[in-house]
Amino acid sequence: MTDTANPAPASVADDMDARTRELTASIAAGTAPAGRLLGLPELPDDGAWVDIAGAAAVTGYPAKTITGWLSRGYPKGNPFPGPLRILYRLYWPLAEIETWRDTRRA
Repeated sequence: MTDTANPAPASVADDMDARTRELTASIAAGTAPAGRLLGLPELPDDGAWVDIAGAAAVTGYPAKTITGWLSRGYPKGNPFPGPLRILYRLYWPLAEIETWRDTRRA
């Protein structure tokens, strides 16, 4: 019997997929939120940091694919940029991810 008052929580993968779709849409619309994050160094030229969800949204590749590439040094010929790791989280400068994406498409 289904409990409509207390629906089952969404899985972490579903949450990540939904967030990635939201970010992808906001990037395409030019309205992606980009703010400072306490503890990360300042980037030149008002640069922004992205986490794994942001990297997935910018590149169009699933987060699981990106982490797989990081562990294996893939893709060959244009390896995914190494992240800044802080407290088990991964962060990249947005400009670095965009450059990688544009090189990959070329």
